[in-house]
This record gives sequence, structure tokens and C-alpha cells, in this order.
Amino acid sequence: MGEFDIGDFNEFCSIHGICINIKKNLGSSIKGFCYYDGESYHVFLNNRFSGSQLKITTIHEIIHIMKDHFSCDPKYISKCEIEVDRIIEDYHLKFNLLGYNA
Repeated sequence: MGEFDIGDFNEFCSIHGICINIKKNLGSSIKGFCYYDGESYHVFLNNRFSGSQLKITTIHEIIHIMKDHFSCDPKYISKCEIEVDRIIEDYHLKFNLLGYNA
């Protein structure tokens, strides 16, 4: 596995219209959230959490964007969350099998 390149991540976000914001005062239970304003996707991360947790939350929110969960019927929100958690777990297991340490 190659090293993480912040330039590549910034380019990915730019291409997909994703703005990442770290905010204060989101409380102690909200790790992050995202929304679409019709032009861009906005990911808000809670600065109360560790850098490692913010990386996981960023991935979690970007998966919501890439899976277009914004069009999900509100009664299926829990299914969207389960899908994202499954994807993260699948990739976590694959990277560990390849010797990748996050």
C-alpha cells in the first residue's frame, strides 16, 4: 500500500464537490454528518473526537455521498447506516489482511 497523499484526497473531494469542515460545539454524541445543498456535499466533523475517529467519520460520510443516500427514504435511514458500516468493516478487514495498519 502506498502512503496517503492529502493532495489526492483534496483532488477527490474537489472533483466530487465535497467540502470537509471541522466544527466545534456539535455535542458529545455526534461524530459528524453530511448534507447536500443542491450544488455541493458538506461533511461536518466534530472536533471533540480524536484524529483517528475523524478519519473514520470522514470515510463514513463520504460513503453516504458515493452511495447517494440523500435520496434514501427517511424510513430506510437505518438501512443506509448499516450499509455504510458493512462497507467500512469489509474494507477494514481487507486492508488488515494486506498488512495495512491505519
